[in-house]
Amino acid sequence: MYNNRMLRIEKSYTIEKHEKTMQVQDYYENFVDLEKTIQSCKKCDKYGKCWSCPPFNEDISDYWKKYENIDLILLQLHYDNTITEEIFSQEDIDTLLHLTLFNEKTKLLQSLTKKTRKNEEFDDSMILSTGYCNLCPVCTKIDNQPCRYPKNKLYSIESIGGLVTKTTEELFDKKIKWIDMEKGKIPDYLTLLMGILY
Repeated sequence: MYNNRMLRIEKSYTIEKHEKTMQVQDYYENFVDLEKTIQSCKKCDKYGKCWSCPPFNEDISDYWKKYENIDLILLQLHYDNTITEEIFSQEDIDTLLHLTLFNEKTKLLQSLTKKTRKNEEFDDSMILSTGYCNLCPVCTKIDNQPCRYPKNKLYSIESIGGLVTKTTEELFDKKIKWIDMEKGKIPDYLTLLMGILY
């Protein structure tokens, strides 16, 4: 059940949105380094447990070579001081992320999905999400079974080698900030980077 605190959290941020389109070849040459991103992916508990996360059996560079353009969409959620001045428990941080960041991720995914379905330009396109694919509560990879939705599974930009921090800083002139889990502090903004290969 919603309480006043949850309602306050939902109203505690504003969104800044930026978009950029570029040729995939340029992005691949300047902002993709699979060896580097795999090292980060290995720290995640989804590594090897999700069909859209490394390690992969196929050559991931094929994903980049298949497309001509990439639309990059950066969202920044700017939190007000009722959030940034508070100290949160781990449980409260999880709640805050679900009510804000993950909620905006879902909305953006729905928008990108609608865009790709309505526009012929995006036939055979590939949406790049953030984080791991969560279409299913538990991925079938854990049981060594095929993906339930192979045409809909969501790769993140970083899972296929995209350097997210470099992308946000060099293409959008935006730095990524992180939650201080030890202190329970939320920065003044958090960032999502998603895209469409087409």
